[in-house]
Amino acid sequence: MPEVIVNLATGRTQEQKDKLLEGIFQVVKDVTGVPDEYIVVSLNETPKEHKSRGGVRYDKL
Repeated sequence: MPEVIVNLATGRTQEQKDKLLEGIFQVVKDVTGVPDEYIVVSLNETPKEHKSRGGVRYDKL
């Protein structure tokens, strides 16, 4: 059972997240050939004030 987990900062629209979920699903399906019901894709969103890069919070970039 392929499972893909994507960690990202909040801020995308539901439409963008739906496209991302569908796109990842389709690639996994095309490459692995496993039945649809075995493919799991999860989006883990983190508030920008809870992430940092280079010591700077995302909401300050």
